[in-house]
Amino acid sequence: MCQHKPKEPPLARYKDRYLLRSEALARLHIPEGSDTNLLLRTYASEWLRQQALADTAYQLLPHLRSQIEEQVQDYRTKLLIANLSRALSERLLSQWQVPDSAIRRQYESQPEAFRTVQPYYRYRWVELPPTWQARQELNQYLNASDSLWLRWLQEKNYPGTAVTQWVPRSALDSMQTFFSTTLSLLPLRGTAQSTRIQNGQPRLLTFQLTGLILPGQVLPYEIVREQAKNALLQKKLHAWLKAFEDSLYQRSLASGAAELY
Repeated sequence: MCQHKPKEPPLARYKDRYLLRSEALARLHIPEGSDTNLLLRTYASEWLRQQALADTAYQLLPHLRSQIEEQVQDYRTKLLIANLSRALSERLLSQWQVPDSAIRRQYESQPEAFRTVQPYYRYRWVELPPTWQARQELNQYLNASDSLWLRWLQEKNYPGTAVTQWVPRSALDSMQTFFSTTLSLLPLRGTAQSTRIQNGQPRLLTFQLTGLILPGQVLPYEIVREQAKNALLQKKLHAWLKAFEDSLYQRSLASGAAELY
């Protein structure tokens, strides 16, 4: 006999258990443009198989029932705690603000935690006519700051840029195809050049490595700021959750809801 007949039309029933459409939709990922009804029916069919198998196992394995119930209760407890911890963590992390001074202290006090295992680079490049005058200007600006470099490119309308953010080696791949020299092996301020024909005219392409961080070196603060911030937040969150758990435990004992024998 079926009990607790649901208010909304069910997708399937096994004895007194119903699978509702809303429950199935919450569990399924339905790609856009797919046949929703077909996916729901497939899911409902699999749900029925699972229910029948579980019910049969319960009937055929009576000696395991108490063990299974204990495991289910233990899993329920851990699942509730995990979801509470996740909900509290998300709320607290969205509310807490960490001063930049505290983040920088975290960075400076634990430099070993911010050593890189891969190299990082800064670079710039320019494409210009291979004339004597253009080469002279290039030699002058190779020693200039990135801001002057960019201003020079704008004034001359030369293709090029200055990459001022630290980037991994893979970011050099788009430039490497134009040079025979391995760009990642250039020394700091080292250059590589190649000549190519662009729109029927010879052009001189020049690459310069303007920044280099080798594996084992401590990464600059601007790269790892978020990492240092997250470390502080996680430390604070761990301490708060521990205090919350201890307080809840003590209140449970004091109220008589819990007893330790």
